Amino acid sequence: MGMSGTSQVDDEALALLEHLLASSQALQLATLGEGPEASYAPFVFTEGALYIYISELAGHTENLMRSSAVGAMLIEDEAASRNQFARNRIMLQCSAAEVGADTEEYDAVLALYREKHGPTVDLLRSLPDFILFRLTPREGRLVIGFGRAFTLQLPGFQLQPITAKS
Repeated sequence: MGMSGTSQVDDEALALLEHLLASSQALQLATLGEGPEASYAPFVFTEGALYIYISELAGHTENLMRSSAVGAMLIEDEAASRNQFARNRIMLQCSAAEVGADTEEYDAVLALYREKHGPTVDLLRSLPDFILFRLTPREGRLVIGFGRAFTLQLPGFQLQPITAKS
Protein backbone atom coordinates (compact mmCIF):
# COMPACT_ATOMS: atom_id res chain seq x y z
CA MET A 1 0.00 0.00 0.00
CA GLY A 2 3.04 2.30 0.10
CA MET A 3 3.55 5.33 -2.08
CA SER A 4 6.81 6.67 -3.46
CA GLY A 5 7.86 10.30 -3.45
CA THR A 6 5.59 11.36 -0.59
CA SER A 7 6.41 14.03 1.95
CA GLN A 8 7.19 13.20 5.58
CA VAL A 9 3.72 14.44 6.58
CA ASP A 10 2.11 12.17 3.99
CA ASP A 11 4.32 9.30 5.18
CA GLU A 12 3.02 9.85 8.72
CA ALA A 13 -0.57 9.87 7.47
CA LEU A 14 0.04 6.73 5.40
CA ALA A 15 1.58 5.01 8.43
CA LEU A 16 -1.52 5.87 10.49
CA LEU A 17 -3.81 4.60 7.72
CA GLU A 18 -1.90 1.31 7.56
CA HIS A 19 -1.89 1.05 11.38
CA LEU A 20 -5.67 1.50 11.64
CA LEU A 21 -6.30 -1.08 8.90
CA ALA A 22 -3.91 -3.61 10.46
CA SER A 23 -4.61 -3.15 14.16
CA SER A 24 -8.37 -2.53 14.31
CA GLN A 25 -10.34 -5.62 15.29
CA ALA A 26 -13.82 -4.41 14.33
CA LEU A 27 -15.40 -1.78 12.16
CA GLN A 28 -18.53 0.30 12.55
CA LEU A 29 -21.17 -0.28 9.86
CA ALA A 30 -23.86 1.99 8.49
CA THR A 31 -26.40 0.08 6.41
CA LEU A 32 -29.78 0.96 4.92
CA GLY A 33 -32.92 -0.97 5.71
CA GLU A 34 -36.30 0.63 6.24
CA GLY A 35 -34.18 3.32 7.86
CA PRO A 36 -30.49 3.77 8.62
CA GLU A 37 -28.94 1.18 10.93
CA ALA A 38 -25.65 1.41 12.81
CA SER A 39 -23.82 -1.73 13.92
CA TYR A 40 -20.37 -3.25 14.07
CA ALA A 41 -18.57 -6.40 13.00
CA PRO A 42 -15.11 -7.91 13.36
CA PHE A 43 -13.27 -7.73 10.03
CA VAL A 44 -10.12 -8.57 8.10
CA PHE A 45 -8.49 -6.39 5.46
CA THR A 46 -6.80 -8.07 2.51
CA GLU A 47 -6.34 -7.41 -1.21
CA GLY A 48 -7.77 -3.89 -0.86
CA ALA A 49 -11.10 -5.03 0.61
CA LEU A 50 -12.66 -5.41 4.05
CA TYR A 51 -14.35 -8.72 4.85
CA ILE A 52 -17.01 -9.29 7.49
CA TYR A 53 -18.46 -12.64 8.59
CA ILE A 54 -21.96 -12.01 9.90
CA SER A 55 -25.16 -13.85 10.83
CA GLU A 56 -28.22 -13.86 8.59
CA LEU A 57 -30.17 -13.11 11.78
CA ALA A 58 -28.58 -9.66 12.16
CA GLY A 59 -30.36 -6.59 10.81
CA HIS A 60 -27.25 -5.38 8.99
CA THR A 61 -27.05 -8.66 7.04
CA GLU A 62 -30.62 -8.30 5.82
CA ASN A 63 -29.84 -4.71 4.86
CA LEU A 64 -26.72 -5.74 2.89
CA MET A 65 -28.72 -8.37 1.02
CA ARG A 66 -31.19 -5.64 0.00
CA SER A 67 -28.70 -2.88 -0.79
CA SER A 68 -24.99 -3.21 -1.47
CA ALA A 69 -24.31 0.36 -0.29
CA VAL A 70 -22.57 0.39 3.10
CA GLY A 71 -20.53 2.84 5.12
CA ALA A 72 -17.64 1.51 7.21
CA MET A 73 -15.61 3.32 9.84
CA LEU A 74 -12.45 2.29 11.64
CA ILE A 75 -11.74 4.55 14.60
CA GLU A 76 -8.91 4.88 17.07
CA ASP A 77 -9.54 3.21 20.43
CA GLU A 78 -11.00 5.61 22.99
CA ALA A 79 -8.32 4.68 25.52
CA ALA A 80 -5.55 5.54 23.03
CA SER A 81 -6.98 8.92 22.08
CA ARG A 82 -5.86 12.11 23.79
CA ASN A 83 -9.08 13.88 22.82
CA GLN A 84 -12.45 12.23 22.15
CA PHE A 85 -13.36 14.99 19.68
CA ALA A 86 -10.28 14.25 17.58
CA ARG A 87 -10.04 10.46 17.33
CA ASN A 88 -8.15 9.28 14.24
CA ARG A 89 -10.48 7.50 11.85
CA ILE A 90 -11.06 6.09 8.38
CA MET A 91 -14.50 6.43 6.80
CA LEU A 92 -15.23 4.39 3.68
CA GLN A 93 -18.16 4.20 1.29
CA CYS A 94 -18.23 0.61 0.07
CA SER A 95 -20.08 -1.84 -2.15
CA ALA A 96 -20.91 -5.13 -0.43
CA ALA A 97 -20.98 -8.51 -2.16
CA GLU A 98 -21.56 -11.96 -0.71
CA VAL A 99 -18.61 -14.35 -1.10
CA GLY A 100 -19.72 -17.87 -2.00
CA ALA A 101 -18.84 -20.61 0.50
CA ASP A 102 -17.63 -22.81 -2.36
CA THR A 103 -14.88 -20.41 -3.48
CA GLU A 104 -11.14 -20.24 -2.83
CA GLU A 105 -11.62 -16.63 -1.73
CA TYR A 106 -13.98 -17.78 1.04
CA ASP A 107 -11.52 -20.33 2.44
CA ALA A 108 -8.54 -17.97 2.19
CA VAL A 109 -10.35 -15.09 3.89
CA LEU A 110 -11.74 -17.25 6.70
CA ALA A 111 -8.22 -18.58 7.35
CA LEU A 112 -7.11 -14.94 7.80
CA TYR A 113 -10.21 -14.32 9.92
CA ARG A 114 -9.27 -17.19 12.25
CA GLU A 115 -5.66 -15.99 12.43
CA LYS A 116 -6.83 -12.52 13.48
CA HIS A 117 -9.88 -13.35 15.62
CA GLY A 118 -9.10 -16.77 17.07
CA PRO A 119 -10.91 -20.09 17.49
CA THR A 120 -14.40 -18.56 17.79
CA VAL A 121 -14.27 -18.43 13.98
CA ASP A 122 -14.28 -22.26 13.94
CA LEU A 123 -17.56 -22.25 15.87
CA LEU A 124 -19.06 -19.62 13.56
CA ARG A 125 -18.08 -21.67 10.49
CA SER A 126 -20.11 -24.58 11.87
CA LEU A 127 -23.26 -22.44 12.07
CA PRO A 128 -25.47 -22.41 8.96
CA ASP A 129 -26.46 -18.74 9.19
CA PHE A 130 -23.07 -17.02 8.81
CA ILE A 131 -22.26 -15.27 5.53
CA LEU A 132 -19.00 -13.73 4.34
CA PHE A 133 -19.24 -10.31 2.70
CA ARG A 134 -16.57 -8.44 0.78
CA LEU A 135 -16.76 -4.66 1.26
CA THR A 136 -15.00 -2.97 -1.64
CA PRO A 137 -14.20 0.68 -0.89
CA ARG A 138 -15.36 3.15 -3.56
CA GLU A 139 -14.28 6.33 -1.81
CA GLY A 140 -13.04 7.30 1.59
CA ARG A 141 -11.53 9.77 3.97
CA LEU A 142 -8.81 9.64 6.63
CA VAL A 143 -9.15 12.14 9.50
CA ILE A 144 -6.21 12.72 11.83
CA GLY A 145 -7.01 14.66 14.98
CA PHE A 146 -8.11 18.26 14.39
CA GLY A 147 -7.51 19.86 11.03
CA ARG A 148 -5.84 17.05 9.06
CA ALA A 149 -7.96 15.21 6.56
CA PHE A 150 -7.27 13.28 3.38
CA THR A 151 -9.42 11.79 0.66
CA LEU A 152 -8.48 8.23 -0.17
CA GLN A 153 -7.87 7.68 -3.88
CA LEU A 154 -9.08 4.15 -4.61
CA PRO A 155 -8.07 1.56 -5.41
CA GLY A 156 -4.71 1.75 -3.70
CA PHE A 157 -5.54 3.98 -0.73
CA GLN A 158 -3.42 6.89 -1.95
CA LEU A 159 -3.82 10.03 0.15
CA GLN A 160 -4.84 13.45 -1.16
CA PRO A 161 -4.85 16.27 1.46
CA ILE A 162 -8.13 18.12 1.93
CA THR A 163 -7.58 21.85 2.30
CA ALA A 164 -9.93 24.55 3.55
CA LYS A 165 -11.89 26.32 0.85
CA SER A 166 -11.05 30.03 0.57
